[in-house]
Amino acid sequence: MNNSLRRVPALLLLLLLCGCGRGGETAEIRYYRLASGQSANHLANQACERFCSLVEKESGGAIQIIPSFENELGTDASALEQCVYGGIDFVRTPLSAAAAYAPQLSALQLPYEYTSDEHLFRVLDGDVGADAMDSLEEQGLTGLSYFYAGYRCFFTTDKPITGLDDMQGLRLGTEDSSQMQQIIPQWGAVAVTLPPDEFALALRTHRIDGAESTLPTYVDSGYYLLAPYWTYDRHSYNADVLVASSETWAEFSPEEQQLLLQCAAEAASWQRAHWQGAEVKAMLRASRSGCYMALLSEEQTELFRDAAQPLYEHLSETQKEVVRRVRALSDESD
Repeated sequence: MNNSLRRVPALLLLLLLCGCGRGGETAEIRYYRLASGQSANHLANQACERFCSLVEKESGGAIQIIPSFENELGTDASALEQCVYGGIDFVRTPLSAAAAYAPQLSALQLPYEYTSDEHLFRVLDGDVGADAMDSLEEQGLTGLSYFYAGYRCFFTTDKPITGLDDMQGLRLGTEDSSQMQQIIPQWGAVAVTLPPDEFALALRTHRIDGAESTLPTYVDSGYYLLAPYWTYDRHSYNADVLVASSETWAEFSPEEQQLLLQCAAEAASWQRAHWQGAEVKAMLRASRSGCYMALLSEEQTELFRDAAQPLYEHLSETQKEVVRRVRALSDESD
C-alpha cells in the first residue's frame, strides 16, 4: 500500500485528537479592572483585593479582576465616569462621589444623621440601602456592596478644634462633590474646594488650615504629619460603594452575577469586622508621632448638630423621604 495513503488516517486522527483537546481545555480567562484610591495598605483596598481573590477562586480562575490603587486609573470622580462608559469595570468609591450619579445616596451621608455604627449598618444592610444602591442603575452603574468607611472627623494644622468657636474663620479643604461645601460655612469656617491630590500640598503651604476624613485615611495619606491636631467630633458616619459598570455587568451570566455579589458581600463583611482594628492602629501611629487627639464634648456636639440642620431643609422630597426612613431605624427607635 502506498505510504501516503497510510498517512491520511493518521493525520485525521491527529486532527481529531487536537480538536478534543481544545474542547477539554479550561474556559478562556477574562480580565477586568478595578479602581480605588488610597494605598494598598488601606483596609478598604485590602477588602478590594479580597474581593478580587474570591472571584478568581470561586470562578475557577475564569474571572480575574486586577485592582489598581492610589488613583492610578484616575480620581474617584474620573474613575466613576470611566466606569459609566465601560472604560473601567469596577470602582470602589466614597458615597460622596457616587452621589453625583444617584441623589438618594447623598441622603445617606448627611452630618449627624446616624447615632451609632449599628444604626448605619441597619440602614445599609436593609431596604433603605438597597433602594439607594439600585438608583445607580439609571446612570449606567450597578451597585454590588457597601464598604464601611468609619466616621469622619476634623484635623487641623495649628490648634485643635474643641468647640464651635474654634471653627470661626478656619479654611477647611473639601472635595468638589462633597456636601461639606454647604455645611462648613454653617459652622463658621470657609470651605476651600480642592481635588484630592492637592490636599497635602495645601496643608503644607498653609493654603488650608485643615480638612476632615476618617482616621485610617488621615494616617494612610500622610495628613497626620502635616496637620497633627485630630478632633473626635464624628460629624458623619460614612460608607463606600463597590460598583460595576452596567455595560460590564451585562457580560456576566446570571450565575456569574450571583457569584460576584456573594464575593462582594463577603469582602464587605470581612472589611467591616477589621475596621475597628484599623482605626486603633491608625490612632496609635498618629499618637506616637506626636499628634494631639481631642474629644469633642456632648455640649459642643449639640451646637455642631444644631448648626447643620439647615442642610436638611434644602433636600429634595425624595431625599427627605430617605432621611425619614433612616431616622426610623435609629437607636432611639429600638
